[in-house]
Amino acid sequence: MLLSLGALDEVLRICGFASNFFADILLKDPEDEFFQQSLQMNLNNIFTVGYFYQNAGRFPQAKNAYETGLGISLKLLQSSPQDEFLQNYTGTMLNNLGNLLSDMGRIEDAKNRYEKALEIYTEPMQYLTIGRKAESIIRLIELNTEQAEKETNPYNQMKCLREAFQICKEQQEFFIKYERKHERKLVTEAGLSAYIDFLMKNVRLENNSEKRAKEYEKALQAIEKLKEMEEDETILKLCSSTACYLRGRKLVNEALASRQPELELLRQAVEQFQNAKETYEKANVCFCVYIGLLKILEDVNELEEVNVPKLKELVKKVLETLPEDVNPSIRVSFENIPQIFEEKDKLTRKELLKKLDERVSAIEYKALENFFGHIHEKIKDYFEEPFSLNLIYENWKLEVIFDDPEKVKGKLTIKTVNRILFNRALSKEEIEKHLLEIDYLKIGYFPKGEDEITFTTPGQKKPVLRPIDYFESVGRDNKTRIFQCDCCNGVCVDRDLKLAAVQLKYNAYGENSVVKLTTDDAYRQKVMTILDAVKDEADIVVFPEFSIPFEYLEEIQKFADENEVIVVAGSHYVTEGKLGEYGKIFSREFEEEDLRKNISPVVIPSSKIVHNEKLLGAREEREIYFKEGMKAGKINHIFKLRDDLRVGLMICYEYLNADLRNHLIPACDVIVVPQTNPSPKRFYETAKNDINNPPCSGNRAYIMANGIFTLEKNEETLGGSTGIVSTLDKSTYGQQNEGIIEPVDEVMEQFILLASISKDFNPAKDTQVGQIPIKTKLIHIFEKNEIFSCSEDKGKQFIQLLETIAECKDRNELSNCHKIN
Repeated sequence: MLLSLGALDEVLRICGFASNFFADILLKDPEDEFFQQSLQMNLNNIFTVGYFYQNAGRFPQAKNAYETGLGISLKLLQSSPQDEFLQNYTGTMLNNLGNLLSDMGRIEDAKNRYEKALEIYTEPMQYLTIGRKAESIIRLIELNTEQAEKETNPYNQMKCLREAFQICKEQQEFFIKYERKHERKLVTEAGLSAYIDFLMKNVRLENNSEKRAKEYEKALQAIEKLKEMEEDETILKLCSSTACYLRGRKLVNEALASRQPELELLRQAVEQFQNAKETYEKANVCFCVYIGLLKILEDVNELEEVNVPKLKELVKKVLETLPEDVNPSIRVSFENIPQIFEEKDKLTRKELLKKLDERVSAIEYKALENFFGHIHEKIKDYFEEPFSLNLIYENWKLEVIFDDPEKVKGKLTIKTVNRILFNRALSKEEIEKHLLEIDYLKIGYFPKGEDEITFTTPGQKKPVLRPIDYFESVGRDNKTRIFQCDCCNGVCVDRDLKLAAVQLKYNAYGENSVVKLTTDDAYRQKVMTILDAVKDEADIVVFPEFSIPFEYLEEIQKFADENEVIVVAGSHYVTEGKLGEYGKIFSREFEEEDLRKNISPVVIPSSKIVHNEKLLGAREEREIYFKEGMKAGKINHIFKLRDDLRVGLMICYEYLNADLRNHLIPACDVIVVPQTNPSPKRFYETAKNDINNPPCSGNRAYIMANGIFTLEKNEETLGGSTGIVSTLDKSTYGQQNEGIIEPVDEVMEQFILLASISKDFNPAKDTQVGQIPIKTKLIHIFEKNEIFSCSEDKGKQFIQLLETIAECKDRNELSNCHKIN
């Protein structure tokens, strides 16, 4: 009542008295729930009074209110240091006091309150206190950087910036532990911003370009160390961009250290700024400045013969390319360059060079002085958010964790750019748990690598925005992105999926830390003949791991386009010699970081080739066998053939990793596993276990496409046992092993296993009779050199027999043929 009437002084007096009374009782009996609730109500009223005073600009009264509530909570916190309400309330009061004192211009007192807030939180922390601590850290960093801007003494500026960067380093573990990715990114950006600004001010005190270059080298080493400790992909990009920027600055100063600016070093600097710009758009300023400066310096390289009107025109063009928000002094420095050469008759060559160096140095100082200038706006937006939340994505589920879900008023709408993920009020249970879970598979949403997710409620002025990177963690050290590739326009699949698994013979060997394949014209012809044989029999053809070299892919793409068949083209290692050719036929360019990845190309009709990257190498692919070992991949695709039919792909040893397998199984109906595997038995045991003890509902089929292969010069043939394991019912369960084509008397053959997998099959007991879950047949592969290996006459007889069998029209003719032969 008094609050609604605006009687704030009276409310403060009454609530202060009541809170002290309740506090004294709770010090003697801290478990009394009635007095706990009464105290919390009165303390919250004191907070509200302070908040009203602060908004009204009555700062002394607001300070008195906050300190009244703070004194009471601190007294109780001494006897109950683990109490979540008291920790949260005390942290909130200290943060608000810090904000208030900052607004009053009492910067050191404000910093003291934020620092004191960091001391009160104890482990284990709860959602509310995690949020309060994150706020204290960000406020403290922001206050130091703002203070640095206001200071005029460069040494005082550097002191504030050093404090900001130091806080960032000290608190990284907190953000990692509680998975506060958004706040951690803000803090890291703010810390790096402070570090770069510190560096720029330190460098400015140094007039010698050579010494400045050395300072940049020190900073570069520090950033590289930070990268080594980092795992988060977004922050790694930020560090990489900063490293490129610092490398560029170092090269600029090395160029300026020579008697006349060295253009080659400047060109190298421009390349570094270009790399920084590609990763981090704010580096665009530096790129534009130095590409412009390079053009001018190239033009004035011969100082005695400078065409001043032409130079003015060039400067004008350079100024047009600069971003609108570029520092005005940079524009002035560019505009002043032609003036130097208008006065050249009055100056000696040495003086001319000195003046040019001064202009270039002015640009060097200012080009990107505040590398992360936008971060202050981002932090401001963060503190203006109506509610605070954190996102965790794992195994197709998005967890939204609210610091204080009571602040989410009414219907909550959560959406990406083109998809609504959630559109209702939070339930009572979700509010109590501070947690909302969105199952992407249930709503049929397959993310495309990264999203910016918006959260809005009715009447909300600005949406809460959170970027998210959909990396899936696999085990402790590996991460992968799982994408969906829509193949519906490339193939038309009937109710039954027709699949061909090829068991092929080949020789593999190791060279320069990669696995390679022995090939010739006969091998290429064999591959293309196999494809021709199944073009009317299969929707998807799967070749074994390592069995298809890069050179065959264009021809296979032509086959896929003409016959509307998807081809899983085994796998191969990415090597330097072919690096520049991938962009012509693949959906993405490949770079040096992709070298030594084992990739499985998936050739889709009327589309560029997409690929999966092997995440987990077999023992033979690791550093114990090779000098460097296979490089872990980060891309996995699921292939959508119909709305109700998706196919996953795992490369050999990956299939044995339960973590990765459990990411894919819920999203896929069929998983194909191309492999070069000497011991396939373990793979089938894993597949049968997943069928008999399914991790999720629905029918599944696992197809193993293994080679029969020799390694290096060893003539022993390994592999075999290509086959399929699928969901069966009670009547067909005993046939589970019939889909596995094992060697007979240790003899391994080349063949194509054709499988037609029914999507309508129902494994429930006592339902339809006579269901057929899967139909299979074999096409044997014979090579001429094998046929004629005994004698030419027997070889001809065998070929004639094959022709006779092919002419048989029914089972009786085939039976008679068998008796005769």
